[in-house]
Amino acid sequence: MMTIAFTTLKEALRKKLLLLIGALSVIYILLFTIIIYIFAKDMKNGAMHDVTQIYGVASQLISVLGFYFSSMLVALLTIMTSISSISSEVENGTIHSIITKPIKRYEYVLGKYIGLGILSITYAALLFILIVFIPKAQGLPVADIMEFSGLVKGLGFFILEPLAILSLSIFGSSVFKTLTNGVIVIAIYILGLIGSMMEQIGSMIQNGSLYKFGILSSLISPFDLIYRKMISVIFSDSVISNPMTGGLGSSATSPSIWMIVYIGVYLVGLLVFAVVRFSKRDIS
Repeated sequence: MMTIAFTTLKEALRKKLLLLIGALSVIYILLFTIIIYIFAKDMKNGAMHDVTQIYGVASQLISVLGFYFSSMLVALLTIMTSISSISSEVENGTIHSIITKPIKRYEYVLGKYIGLGILSITYAALLFILIVFIPKAQGLPVADIMEFSGLVKGLGFFILEPLAILSLSIFGSSVFKTLTNGVIVIAIYILGLIGSMMEQIGSMIQNGSLYKFGILSSLISPFDLIYRKMISVIFSDSVISNPMTGGLGSSATSPSIWMIVYIGVYLVGLLVFAVVRFSKRDIS
């Protein structure tokens, strides 16, 4: 199993796609750093010394936006490196030389998951640390809000999101062809973003239909729920949780503990289904 994991990790690191995502990440971090620097400079110059509270809220919003787009980058990396993890080797016949060795099919699937999971976790942790460190280094007010215990929990949720996406992608790759799996996984991920908007808007305007649609979408695509839970534990439910909707990170929109349990079942369940499905798949 671990042999498959390390082989998968090495193959992923050799992909040119990883260089593209790496370049996008560097550009993103540079832009985020510039924004933080300009904001901190204006704050220190006292250009708006009579609205200190506004600076506090604005610095929180900047950090939330940083986490939001970072989660999208992590999702992009996870999806693009995993949608063909199994299906491509079945399509080109490489799978025959692997399965004929003393490697069971469940070891093959779990090895793929572990290898790609290591890559996603490492990338997610690096982005998370940078998004936390840059505002703190510039002395923004948001640094006083982000406590160590909350950051540790937040990092856990930030890592959980790509692991959940990876389970979905691995399952799809064990069932569908690469192109089909890519379309399905991306569509489900986008459905979660739309559903999150609908849920938060429905909660704010007290529209039951929108709220129920958002909940249903979140059951199919719970990835944005993980992001919102991460924001709520870092900022103690005091800021905007989804900058695309402006929904406040209050108890009305922050996922409950039961939704987190559901996400755990979702992750493990898809991985089990992937193992079962691939074990019965005809690869001849």
